[in-house]
Amino acid sequence: MKIQIKSFSSHQSSKIIALTFFVLMLPFSVISILFFFLAPEVGTSNGDTMPSFPFLFFAFAPIFYGVMFYLMQRLFFFVYNRLAKKFGGFEFETSE
Repeated sequence: MKIQIKSFSSHQSSKIIALTFFVLMLPFSVISILFFFLAPEVGTSNGDTMPSFPFLFFAFAPIFYGVMFYLMQRLFFFVYNRLAKKFGGFEFETSE
């Protein structure tokens, strides 16, 4: 039996994809926070000190990934739903 997907719920689908990437990035975030506190600091020309590598960028990466994947997938599903009405959607075959 062939089944065709005519439409996706863009909000729900995007939310699940964004949350999935958020969870997948959490281990990297924890590791980067650890390295942030353990990394040696580098002196600047005016006497201040700063971390030698921007570990905090990686600490906030899950939030960045979550927001960006939500927005991009929302756009993808919007375009997919428009095109699926005109040309047909993804098609797959099932058997019982």
